[in-house]
Amino acid sequence: MKRMIRSILAFILISTLLLGVACKKDKTQRDPDKDTKGLYSFSNTEYTGIANVGNHYYPRPLSLRFGAKDSVTAWSHLTLTQWRRGDVHGKITKVEEDAQGQTQVTILFDLPGDEQFNSPQVYTISADKSKITGGTSPIISMVDMKLFPKDAPSIVGTWEQPEHPEWFPDVNAIIFLNPSETIPGQTIYTQNGKVIYATGDQSLLHRVNYKQDGSRITFYGAHPTLSEIYDIPYYGVLSADGKTLYVDPYEFTAARITTTLSTFDWYGPKGKTPWLLRK
Repeated sequence: MKRMIRSILAFILISTLLLGVACKKDKTQRDPDKDTKGLYSFSNTEYTGIANVGNHYYPRPLSLRFGAKDSVTAWSHLTLTQWRRGDVHGKITKVEEDAQGQTQVTILFDLPGDEQFNSPQVYTISADKSKITGGTSPIISMVDMKLFPKDAPSIVGTWEQPEHPEWFPDVNAIIFLNPSETIPGQTIYTQNGKVIYATGDQSLLHRVNYKQDGSRITFYGAHPTLSEIYDIPYYGVLSADGKTLYVDPYEFTAARITTTLSTFDWYGPKGKTPWLLRK
């Protein structure tokens, strides 16, 4: 009888230990019994700023969003052998927490056709969740990425380089107008102190629609010539404090920014991400 009791107790002890091992949670994971909104402590967050994305010659604007579970989207202009505008989807494959409370997140991005460049990217989220670093070129290597607020600041207002009106002339200065129920958000332009009017009608301002999705802005730069105005597709990402707009063209044919072939810094400093300041 005593032997049977000892066997039962041993079985209960072993079962309890196995159950404890099986139920052990990642330290970064939220309590799934109390919080069903996200699998990790960084779930449903967004980091914005600039990163080395693809084979571009200066850091590009980037918005990195974590979903509720293992989904990730990196929003930028990723150029390898193909152009990818907007979302590049990825999946979290591993999450670990180090002794300093930092979170190591491994992400594998979905890059069909560019598998030869693709490899798991390891990023580090700071203990206070205020910034994210890491990654390797040529995929996405973070340069300056900070936690974006849940309540995104509005893009409405004037954005410019007040001390350098000659820089980034397609978008310096650009005014984002407030949308209404009947009129979408639109941009108007002042370049080198002159208002840009619609071609052939000096009584109408040149206006082009824009769209804001949190930190992510899609809009157009304006390149006026003697005969017409070229509307050049641009995208931008708001900084975490809402005071800086990092911009980059989706189309380089007529865009007036510095390139690898530039011999002078006519359109801005070479090797530096174009940026505008909130007036």
